[in-house]
Amino acid sequence: MRPKKHAFEPLLTIEDVAAVLQCSLKTVQRRIDAGDLPVIRDGRMVRVHPADLDRYIKQRRGV
Repeated sequence: MRPKKHAFEPLLTIEDVAAVLQCSLKTVQRRIDAGDLPVIRDGRMVRVHPADLDRYIKQRRGV
């Protein structure tokens, strides 16, 4: 019997986002503070949904 798969994609840490964008943690934090990159906050934990990061990249592609 195979284990059930959940319907959610793993959320990304700020470090993960910085690695994908090839930029510093500070740059990612600036984008979050500016409201350009949506995040999920739970206490001190900050995570980014992969679809939000994909949307952010696609929006910047034409800039």
